[in-house]
Amino acid sequence: MFVRILMFSAVVFACSKAPDASGAPTPKPDKATSGDSSRATTIMNAQISAIQDGDEAKVVDTFSADAVVLVPAARSAHAPSASLLTSIGGMDPAGESMKTIKVDKLVAGANAGAVWWSAELTVTTSRKTRKVHVTELATSDAKWKVVAGAFAHETAAEPAADSALLSDKITTAPGALSPLAADIPKLDAALAKDTVVFGTDKGETAYGDVAAHAMLKGWSKLAFSLDGKPREMHGKDWAFAITTVNWQQPKEKVPARMSCLVIGTPTTVVAVQYTAN
Repeated sequence: MFVRILMFSAVVFACSKAPDASGAPTPKPDKATSGDSSRATTIMNAQISAIQDGDEAKVVDTFSADAVVLVPAARSAHAPSASLLTSIGGMDPAGESMKTIKVDKLVAGANAGAVWWSAELTVTTSRKTRKVHVTELATSDAKWKVVAGAFAHETAAEPAADSALLSDKITTAPGALSPLAADIPKLDAALAKDTVVFGTDKGETAYGDVAAHAMLKGWSKLAFSLDGKPREMHGKDWAFAITTVNWQQPKEKVPARMSCLVIGTPTTVVAVQYTAN
């Protein structure tokens, strides 16, 4: 059993004064639940606070030792190449500084062994303002650290012959969730009532099954296919798959390459995010 909470936040975290994560607003379930979805805002606020402090180590510490994140391509969260401090905001680390991060919307769900959430952030830097989509999963098995996440600003998927596949160091055998990223009808059939789906483009956000079904219907004839090996992990109450998806667009010689995170509990899909590599 799980419950989802929709939280609208007017809080803006500014670089001049980083917030205390414990003082951030915490959503409260409106009915009995076997899991605590307030962990979502606790973790999200800790990540934002660490970004504002410019503390890469504290950002990384919110992730389990074997966590994989899409930033927007798949990386080990603890690998230096992930550069989570700047990647989460979609920044250029060479010449861009953070100003504010605003949590526009956060939707969370939980059961006894996991908490998952989808969020939209408005990130303002010294160069521009971006809308950033976030999807994360934390589990009791990992002592309530994040085991999989996706962070990407809104951008169209473009043909890219040289974008990377998942590293062999983080791949696993595929399971039930992996094929769903490229099989839109099957993904559509697996959606939970309170699922959230994020696409790559501006405005591609769907909250709840009605909106998600409508958005996926528009994608049902797109030429998606999986490329390379996935990373798929399962626990008693949770599962996730991270895959590389090729999208062969009409009249293009090479496909657009995306990464995709699918979160399940464990086989019903509760959150999906595509990121443009």
